[in-house]
Amino acid sequence: MMKQKKLFLINSKANEGDAMKRWRVIAKKYKTLSENPVDMTTIADLSGFIKNDNPDLVVIIGGDGAINRVCQAVSPLSKKPLLAIIPLGFGNALSKCFGVETVEKAVSVLEKQPGKVLIDLFKTTIPEKPIGVFSMGVGFDAQIVHTRMYHRYIGMRSYILAAIQSSIMHTMHKLTITIDHKITLSSTATALIIANSPTIGRNFILSEDAKLDDGFLDCTLFSSHYAYFTNLRLRGFKHPLYSDENKVHFRAKHITISGEQFAQVDGDPAIHIKPIEIEILPKAVTFLRNDIEKIELEQMPFTYE
Repeated sequence: MMKQKKLFLINSKANEGDAMKRWRVIAKKYKTLSENPVDMTTIADLSGFIKNDNPDLVVIIGGDGAINRVCQAVSPLSKKPLLAIIPLGFGNALSKCFGVETVEKAVSVLEKQPGKVLIDLFKTTIPEKPIGVFSMGVGFDAQIVHTRMYHRYIGMRSYILAAIQSSIMHTMHKLTITIDHKITLSSTATALIIANSPTIGRNFILSEDAKLDDGFLDCTLFSSHYAYFTNLRLRGFKHPLYSDENKVHFRAKHITISGEQFAQVDGDPAIHIKPIEIEILPKAVTFLRNDIEKIELEQMPFTYE
């Protein structure tokens, strides 16, 4: 393998601000890692920074939020570097999909580079969240994310508390959804979940059939809070009430949504009054991934020829 120029980017605010402290320990253990990664939170123009540095490989140290920001920066570049993940975030859905959900696996993949995958991204008309990588939600799901921001200091329990509060506070709205500029659905519903990968977080199944590289977004419209909650599954556990009742599934390359202001993209909240447009960007960026047999998911997150 030819010598690569690597750029290590860390989100120092990841994992409730503990990322840099953890990284110092990890970098001492693995000599192939940089002890002085660049703190991406201090860079205003990350796209320009990456372009000027011109690396062959960008190593993203953090969680899904950091991955989203790097993908935003890389996607418009004519020469796109290869991307790799060292999972140090609170949310690590993408690291699970790539089979690098632990630091040990991530370093091994970085050193051996057993495989690559060219994945889709999706763009939105939300100014502060123009690019998405693995999921987006509108309505109840997004309100949970918004509410969770007030309690994020208590970790995973913040989602439980936010879900309870959101159940009380959330009002169902009439959503109007146009699919691929052709079909329009109008329904009073709780939430629309848009998936580009099968998982959210490390252990929750979002959409069993979603693939990161198939050129489609997998969408689920939930009619009620009840339907939304019974859809959630912990790894190794299926809720006895889990079913396709009170849900509508569809796939699309372009979606327009109006009627709901609460939105979230890759776990980060956004408020958007105007109609939101979401469009798939096929085969947009390339990530290092683990061997197929070492990706521990019930559902393969990629398609294979």
